[in-house]
Amino acid sequence: MTATHEELTALWGADGMIYFPLDRFDDVLGPLRPEVFPPFGAIPLDVPILFTVDVNVSGMELFSKLNIEIGDAGPRIYIVLGSSPEDPQLLFCLDALTGAVVLLDLETPNFESVNGTFAAFVEFLYRLGQLIATDPGGRARAARAAAIRADLMNVDSSAFADPESWWSLAFDQLESTSR
Repeated sequence: MTATHEELTALWGADGMIYFPLDRFDDVLGPLRPEVFPPFGAIPLDVPILFTVDVNVSGMELFSKLNIEIGDAGPRIYIVLGSSPEDPQLLFCLDALTGAVVLLDLETPNFESVNGTFAAFVEFLYRLGQLIATDPGGRARAARAAAIRADLMNVDSSAFADPESWWSLAFDQLESTSR
């Protein structure tokens, strides 16, 4: 299932979203397919514990373009989408070449793959936002989290490929709340 704009608005409200300014990045995005992007480029302003558009890093702001060179591949452009509310040094970025979302740890510096597309990233936030909004707690939370993980495997299985990935760890924590 892919959340529609109406579903995103129902969960986060019109004032609870911001829209990716696609026209600002025509020069770097190239021929990315429309399905790489969430509906209308909608992004939640905040998903507790997981994501915020408040970027609290000196010299950077939401939708900043980062020109980063890794190895011999030459520089690539990454666009800041937000950060971790728990650690502002962890930035969620859109890879302008592929449309994937990565997590940039400014302290190490290191990249971690988060989702294969920007649309999948927003879908994951949406599904967890639903869980947070109606959190039953305890064993019921763990069971719902396990069901959501199973559904999201169909959206983007690469997000769970590494047991130490952002989403694997988040779901492990939610699924362990049955104790």
